[in-house]
Amino acid sequence: MLTAEHREKIKYLNQYKYLNSEIDRKIKQLEDWRNKIYNVTGTLSDMPKNPNRSNTIENGIATIDEIEENINIDIDKLVALRSEIEDKINAIEDLKLRELLKCRYLDCQSWEEIAFRNGYTWRNAYYLHEKALDLIKIK
Repeated sequence: MLTAEHREKIKYLNQYKYLNSEIDRKIKQLEDWRNKIYNVTGTLSDMPKNPNRSNTIENGIATIDEIEENINIDIDKLVALRSEIEDKINAIEDLKLRELLKCRYLDCQSWEEIAFRNGYTWRNAYYLHEKALDLIKIK
């Protein structure tokens, strides 16, 4: 049975997965903006030009720069967070428990994948997880 302390530890360990997902979302957003800007085509005409068209491209480029900067900041945080979590997991002496935590919280594997790859039943995977949570120190 998961205790309040276990839930707190899980929340701490899940930060890596959530930050990684946030970076993926920003990368997708960056790709969308690049597609919008690079797919702007010119037309030949003797009609007066639309002054808003160049502003759209300029604004898009500024947005791309801002998103790239945010991604770089998040990647720096992600690297530091992974190192911090990895250090806490590596402090556990039991290799089986250490591997389970790495699979779950650093490799972001599902319980099904963890059980299958390590030859556990679901029940055994959950049991070992609780045992590992008892040993990990997050403070």
